[in-house]
Amino acid sequence: MKKYWFIITISICALIGCSSQKKLSSDSNLQSNSDSDTNLITNAKREDAHNQKDWSFENTKWILKTIDGEEIETLPKPAYITFSENDKMSGYSGCNGFSGSYYLSGDILKLDNIITTQRGCLNKNPEKQFYAVLSRTDACVVVGNKLIFTQMGKEIATFEGVSEDITE
Repeated sequence: MKKYWFIITISICALIGCSSQKKLSSDSNLQSNSDSDTNLITNAKREDAHNQKDWSFENTKWILKTIDGEEIETLPKPAYITFSENDKMSGYSGCNGFSGSYYLSGDILKLDNIITTQRGCLNKNPEKQFYAVLSRTDACVVVGNKLIFTQMGKEIATFEGVSEDITE
């Protein structure tokens, strides 16, 4: 009888040993596949991050998209604004060019000393509304590729950052 128990015990140990070897092999394959999937995901994230533009307030051309919630008609030369690191701004209103200075502290934005060219404007353009927005703006925020001007917490204009050069 002891002989049978000994054979049964050895058989069970052998089966358990084979089973755990299979499990180890299977686990290492899963780990290998998991590492491979993680590397693919990591590489995809790096690729996405590499393809994303770092939109900053300064040194970005911001194309005017809406004023007081109303979409701006696409013009041959769209209205835009740019901000430089030396507290200067410039842009195009849809008809005339403009420049001035700005003060930015956190999200508080003050636009000042705005001067414009005096070209007569025949086509429909957002010039009057655009200059009114510039004078009313008291804060701004950059969200992704959007620049949002606000007055007392209410959105008054949105802009979209572009990377290509727009000729004036």
